[in-house]
Order: sequence, then structure tokens, then C-alpha cells
Amino acid sequence: MTDTDIVPLAIGEAAEGVFTRVLAENAPAGIELRTLTIGTATALALRSDSLMFNRVIGFSEPVSAEVVARFVTTFREAGSLRATLKFPPSVLPDDWDAVCATLGLTAGPATVKLSRSTAAAAQVETDLRIAPVAAHQRQRAVEVMLTGFDDRPPYLVGMLGAMTSHPQSRQFAAWDGDEMVAVGLVFTHGEIGLFKGGVTLPSHRGRGAQSALIAARIEAARAAGCRWVVSETSQPAAGEHHTSLSNLERAGFVRVWDYRNVLLT
Repeated sequence: MTDTDIVPLAIGEAAEGVFTRVLAENAPAGIELRTLTIGTATALALRSDSLMFNRVIGFSEPVSAEVVARFVTTFREAGSLRATLKFPPSVLPDDWDAVCATLGLTAGPATVKLSRSTAAAAQVETDLRIAPVAAHQRQRAVEVMLTGFDDRPPYLVGMLGAMTSHPQSRQFAAWDGDEMVAVGLVFTHGEIGLFKGGVTLPSHRGRGAQSALIAARIEAARAAGCRWVVSETSQPAAGEHHTSLSNLERAGFVRVWDYRNVLLT
């Protein structure tokens, strides 16, 4: 690890806020949603119980109880049955436990934020073919991505379609012959490339698809002028193996903070 691999908090979280706003602005017609932006943080609030999309992320400055309450109100008014609020530990106030108790927030599953410089390439080997996803292949890419979701609300296809077709997004796929078997997206904004939507079909796991897609997205971000790439994944329990985390660390990513995630239910 070097200092150049560690993305500054303000830059990394601001990009997450931008991505959330872009997702909301490009959501298909007919989806009921609200947004709220305070500083660099943005909430996307849908009339649903999806923790995948009902979330607020992008906090780069210390938060107060009043700020958190405004986001909670946005979710309540949107009809969100559940939501995730994601905070880097450094932005939390000293009375955080009391704030959570007052607003009805409970601890959520832990996730890890990782980053890496784009200066060096990631070296991988796979017998699968890696290439960008063309416009006419996006529907199939969304179908592959859907296999990674246990919860599939009716608006999911439309939201994923918006994510994959945006001009700041570049999507790559792995093919076994003519069959698309894995996908991964990078959303570029300024100095940051955000990794999103990495999914491999169960039939093709263990063949290096995601490692190769990580390498392709690092190169795409570098070519777009990004200084860092960042990703988020689940925090494994002590002693447990987590494939996504292992793939990222093997590609040179380093842990920069563990989100303090809280749930609104």
C-alpha cells in the first residue's frame, strides 16, 4: 500500500453523491422517488422497501442530528419502508448512539470502502474473453446483473438500465464463446472511477471473470483521466472468506474505511 492508493474522503464520498443524483435524474418515468442533497451527500428515496436503492451516501463533513433527521424525513415522506444511511466513521458526532435512538435507526450490515490508484495496471489471467459492452448488448448485461439480486422489485430493470446507459458509465463483460457470463461497470467523475454492478453467473464463478473485469475497469478509468478507482463490498465476519473483497485486494485495492451503516425501518 502507498499513500497514492488512498482516496481522500471528500473526493471519494462526493463521487458517490454524484452517482446517486445521476441515478435519480435518469430513473425511468413512472418511478416514484424523492431526493435530498446536503453538502456532498444525496438520498435516493423510493416508495419501496429496497435497501439497494433507498439509501443516502456521500457524507464528507461532520454530520449533526438535524442533518440526519432531514434525510430520515425524506425517506418517510417518500414512503420508503426501509433505507440505509451510510456514514464514514470520521463524520459521526460524539452522541451518535443517542442520535440513532431518537430517530429510530438501528445498526446495519458492515461494508468496506476500498480504493486504488489507477497508475499501475492489474495483472490477471482468465480463459474468458473480456470486452466493452456495446449498446445492443446492454439488455443482456442487465439480465446478467439481475442474477446478483435476491430482491427484484418491479422497477429494478429500469434502474439498472439507467445505470448502464449513462454516458459517464462504461460497462465491461466476460464472454465464454458467445455467451456473456459476467459484467462490471465503472462510473467516472472527475478524478474518481466508481465500481458498480459486478456480477458473475454462478456457472462461471472461479474462472477469473471479476478479476479481469476489475483490471479492464481500472484501465478505462485511467484512460478517462481518473486518479483513483473505488469500490464497496461486504465486510466478512472474522475468519470468513469473501470473494469480492479478495478480488479487490489482490488487484491492489486497500481498505480506506468501514462504513457505519444504519437502517431505517
